[in-house]
Amino acid sequence: MKRIEILLLCCMMSVAGFAQAGLHIANLFGERFRYRKDATEVVISGDQLKPYKLQVFRSLTIKPSAAEVNEFEANVKADVVGALDREAGLRQGRLYYGFYRLRSVGTTNRFIFYRNNTLRAGASPTLTLIYMEGTATLAELCLPKSTKTWLISSS
Repeated sequence: MKRIEILLLCCMMSVAGFAQAGLHIANLFGERFRYRKDATEVVISGDQLKPYKLQVFRSLTIKPSAAEVNEFEANVKADVVGALDREAGLRQGRLYYGFYRLRSVGTTNRFIFYRNNTLRAGASPTLTLIYMEGTATLAELCLPKSTKTWLISSS
């Protein structure tokens, strides 16, 4: 029985680890920021996501250097070329926020959400990148107004 549990745990970890494989943002998740005190990474997969029709949720929030802001923005822009749905906002000519539905892989829908709070005067200088995949549609993932307001607030 223990072997089965260990095997299932390994399978779940590998799904979370390779979920965004083939995307430029994949190199931003995982080991790289794991031990930084100014970084928070959340990885959820499995039963916790079933009510949301998702198999993988990955979130990374950091206090980035200028070079890291450029790297994150470049990776997001590269991945969203050909996105099926998009909503994005610019500030100072830079990508401030973006919601994207990427091309599906089989029956799996893929989504990227991005916010560069370093462009907002007086705000905490953070950058957030979220990757999700599952059978959920964009409408099913529709963010509550309060969350969307937080993501794109201009104050």
